[in-house]
Amino acid sequence: MKKSYLQYLLAGAALVSLSNCSDNDNASPVNEELNTQVLLDFSANLPQAVYSDLSAKTSTLYDQVVALGANGATDDELAATRATWKQARQAWEQSEAFLFGPVSTKDIDPHIDTWPVNFNDLNAQLTSGNAFTEDYINNLDDALKGFHPIEYLIFGENGAKKAADLSERDMEYLTALALNLKTLTADANNSWKPSVSGNYHTIFTTAGKGSATYATQLAAYQELVNAMAGICDEVANGKLDEPFTAQDPSLEESPFAQNSIIDFTNNIKGVQDVYLGKYSTDGKGLEDIVRQYNLQLDSDIKAKIDNAINALGKITDPFGKAITTQAMQIETAMSSINDLKDILETELLPFVQQHTK
Repeated sequence: MKKSYLQYLLAGAALVSLSNCSDNDNASPVNEELNTQVLLDFSANLPQAVYSDLSAKTSTLYDQVVALGANGATDDELAATRATWKQARQAWEQSEAFLFGPVSTKDIDPHIDTWPVNFNDLNAQLTSGNAFTEDYINNLDDALKGFHPIEYLIFGENGAKKAADLSERDMEYLTALALNLKTLTADANNSWKPSVSGNYHTIFTTAGKGSATYATQLAAYQELVNAMAGICDEVANGKLDEPFTAQDPSLEESPFAQNSIIDFTNNIKGVQDVYLGKYSTDGKGLEDIVRQYNLQLDSDIKAKIDNAINALGKITDPFGKAITTQAMQIETAMSSINDLKDILETELLPFVQQHTK
């Protein structure tokens, strides 16, 4: 179900190529100092901060899972584990607004967040008798590891699992999955650290200044805007539309925790984060470049972000139920998110092409 970011990047590159034909001939002001600072602040305040948060939360999740198995789980302990899973999801889903770099090239994204999950396939793993070693988990199909199998094991098929329902075999699988998730998110975190050899921070922030991946700053800004538009496309036309059109709740992203609408909202909040240049710390962002030259475009982008978030908030039933009970709200949310995608593609992308080089 996970859409290929590479496919979206190629489509976005084609849009930029078309705009290059006309826009490169027009002299537009370029603030190189600001453009460089935005890339530096993006790296520090988004990937570095979000992946650090994600890694810390999945580490806590692993510790809680180990404690569940060692101490004889209580319902309160299971509830705390579920809460940490949701906190880790928040960080991850916001990070999906910048799905490029090692999280893409190393396939960390599909390894930890593939859906839909078929609980019958998960139950087959539990009854298989196979040892859940590190290598075994690494070699499993992506839909059998990561966030969503963990979700199934701690929430249950209907979201009502009790601590007493956790079997020894459940705990073996759950512990191995939590360790795998912890390891992969730590890898994502380390990959952007300036102190780590070959880190993506240096690759990204030296765009146009010796970066082997980004020959120009425009290439880096194209990556940013394509990633923002790409997650809008996935939320509107994949995560929302596919279960809704098929009227099939089994296609839902996070059904066992009834967390899907929160996931989708955090995706759009991630777009907002990238545009503003902030997560826990505020810095220079795309908005600062846009506001320097086009206050109306800045206002329009922010309005469409707000519209998308507000529209998702109108879906009040769990998403698997809402596909039959709240069709109008879902259609409005899809339309609002597509409006956001469109302004990113047709206005922000040409804008950064004009004002970066």
